Amino acid sequence: MNSVMPKMRLSGLILILALFTQAAESATLIDNFANLQSTTNTVNGPVNVSGSGLSNLQRTLNSSPTPGGTTRIFVEEGLLTVGNSSNSTGTASVFYNFDAIDFTAFANALVLTTESSDATYQIQMIANGTSMLSFQNLASVAIGSPSTIRFDFSQFSNPTAFKNLNSLELKLRGTNAAWDADFSKLSTVPEPSVTALLIIGALGITSGRRRKAVAV
Repeated sequence: MNSVMPKMRLSGLILILALFTQAAESATLIDNFANLQSTTNTVNGPVNVSGSGLSNLQRTLNSSPTPGGTTRIFVEEGLLTVGNSSNSTGTASVFYNFDAIDFTAFANALVLTTESSDATYQIQMIANGTSMLSFQNLASVAIGSPSTIRFDFSQFSNPTAFKNLNSLELKLRGTNAAWDADFSKLSTVPEPSVTALLIIGALGITSGRRRKAVAV
């Protein structure tokens, strides 16, 4: 009976720590694309974005057809949608500015989900206007089979920009004309917290004690 109680207490502590960690380590939402906005072959914004985990977040959309035709980008009902006409391979961009914040204190990467894409496409990200992540070549995405894209801070030309970040730009372009795609929530990937490390340590101690008991 006495040997059971410490194990129960330790298990209870680990459970409490795990629940606390889960709440504390939730991803920080940048944009869930709920605020309506659109533009075709021009610039629209800045528009205030509600529901973000960043303070005073504003969003500007820009679409540039190449060499002609139509490039459209719009936000509606939780989706960021990009579309090119049959004679355009243009680039669309989403520019965010917000109160400066140290992203490295709570995250180590950004994630964006592609809900669908009818052709291959490319994505680039720029932090603080100077720290660049080169265009990434990505495959088409079938409707109903979303793909999550991760952008690690370490992949940017100057990762230290995330220590005092106040702007972020996302550029999207198709590799062929008549490209269309839908994207959903842009957020951060959380860093492991001290609490999480405590949980790992506690589990390690428990495992070690069990092995020792078996050996005896």
